[in-house]
Amino acid sequence: MVGFDVKKNIEKNVIQAIKEFEEREDIVTKFGDPIIGYVDATHLLFDMFFTRQLSDHPKHIYRPGNTLIVHFVPYADDITESNMGNSEPSVKWSRAFTESMWLSMKLNRVIRETLNMVGRLSSCANTPIDWNEELHHENWSHKMAAYAAGMGEFGPAGSFCTKAGFGGRLSTVITDGKYADTPMSLSDQQLKEAFRTIMTQCCYEGADNISCSDEMINSCPGKAISKNGIDRQKCQDHCKTIDEHIPSPDVCGKCFFFK
Repeated sequence: MVGFDVKKNIEKNVIQAIKEFEEREDIVTKFGDPIIGYVDATHLLFDMFFTRQLSDHPKHIYRPGNTLIVHFVPYADDITESNMGNSEPSVKWSRAFTESMWLSMKLNRVIRETLNMVGRLSSCANTPIDWNEELHHENWSHKMAAYAAGMGEFGPAGSFCTKAGFGGRLSTVITDGKYADTPMSLSDQQLKEAFRTIMTQCCYEGADNISCSDEMINSCPGKAISKNGIDRQKCQDHCKTIDEHIPSPDVCGKCFFFK
């Protein structure tokens, strides 16, 4: 379609969809302005993520895919702030976790419909309950895609902090259209350093230069954090008491406030 700006229309349609979603009588969560990123499916970081079992590869999920469209919708500030302290997730945080999942599915449809207007093929990357208990994370990681897209950096327990903070919902759509910059070349050493950086930022046990404060250790209701870092099995075990289907640290989020 001549003159059709795909990125501009995706942004416009996503913003409108969020507004319509918030106006539903059954929805109580309020959201901030969305952040949308684009990254080439052949970015070498995806090879590293796949090799290190951090995430599936976009080309494995959808072979025709050339670009990942990553969208992050932040929670309103009061929702994130409500989850600070206490041993149980706040009511606002828990409700936002569920409602943002519904919203992300709606936004994926909106983005795919926009792409369809210019004849582009597309696919979603995973299902809402995609979780690998052995690896302690999703098979496909929206956060890894957001990292490759330059949308932010990791934090404790695999949280992801964008310019709008860590409270919010990430999701991805893969399309055969080419909307991302050509990925830069990365050496093996740069890829190794990226992996070390991610593990350190996540504060996982065994990572380099781990430094967990007493405040961060005491914030964990599952007793999964020590000076040596975060025990991912203990973290998952606790989060499973909150959500047995998606035992992600995001259902708890208590340690996300610390660096």
